[in-house]
Amino acid sequence: MRILFVSLFLLIGSLPAQACGNPLLWAMLFKKVPEAKMVFEAELAARADGLITARVYDAKPGQPYHQWSRAWLLDLGAEMQTTVTGMLAPGEDLTILLADEVAALRFSHEAGVEFVPAAGLRAIERYDLITSINALKSVWRDGLSYSEMLEQDLAWSADGGEEVTLAGVFAAN
Repeated sequence: MRILFVSLFLLIGSLPAQACGNPLLWAMLFKKVPEAKMVFEAELAARADGLITARVYDAKPGQPYHQWSRAWLLDLGAEMQTTVTGMLAPGEDLTILLADEVAALRFSHEAGVEFVPAAGLRAIERYDLITSINALKSVWRDGLSYSEMLEQDLAWSADGGEEVTLAGVFAAN
């Protein structure tokens, strides 16, 4: 029985780490970044309370979920790009970890918006903001305020200086 469990664990764990979190990726992320677990749990509670809503899965026929999710996030990032890069100094970047996706969006003047999949997260030294896809969508598109996002633990930021930039980004929208 133990061999079967270990074999299944290794098989599942060896699947490509693209977009979209899964229990193994969440466990690894939450161990490395405990704040991501707090944000993840807060999102589940906020969705149950009706404060935020999940994005609508509207993939084209035959389009895999991972491909749809990555494209959806890049579309959201493209909407945010002008505002975010307008708040950044030249050479500066802003990285948003998406706890539920186990991926990140990175904004910079040089590269615009980039999607960083789970496999690329180990190269990132720090996150300016930790949130979830649905919380980010809610603050950008649905009228949730950034202060309410913070009050409900739907976002976490370590730097006070970044708080000013992030508040400016979401207030400008």
